[in-house]
Amino acid sequence: MQARIFPEGGSAIEAKQKALAAAVAAQDKKGHGITVIDLEGECSYTDFLVVISANSERQTTAIAEAITEKLRESHGERPLYREGQGGWVLIDFGDVVVHVFVEDTRAYYDIDRLWPNSPRVAVPASEPMVEEEVRPVIAMRRR
Repeated sequence: MQARIFPEGGSAIEAKQKALAAAVAAQDKKGHGITVIDLEGECSYTDFLVVISANSERQTTAIAEAITEKLRESHGERPLYREGQGGWVLIDFGDVVVHVFVEDTRAYYDIDRLWPNSPRVAVPASEPMVEEEVRPVIAMRRR
């Protein structure tokens, strides 16, 4: 799929890059169990599906907002549609659809199983937090 051109002047981004950017934004908000499914040519309404687990309803909202903000700020992408709150938030970017679930809701709907033979895209590991080197304070003696 080719990148789209936006009249607003935002940079065009391919669907796979958009899906991975959404996954990284979710990792930054402690989203886990992230699955990126390549549906290009297999699904009529999207090219990539991103499924994310969160620990709480509040976290689903925070993850969804982080994804929306990241794609808007860095690539000029705005969602076509957003629905839900609490246990399940859906964000539709057209060629990428993102689902953010609380774990038990994700297990109940199990949308990952709808495309068992579709390839999964490896999500880059989030960067580990770098802690500053702690130097012991050495007391100086006056002579």
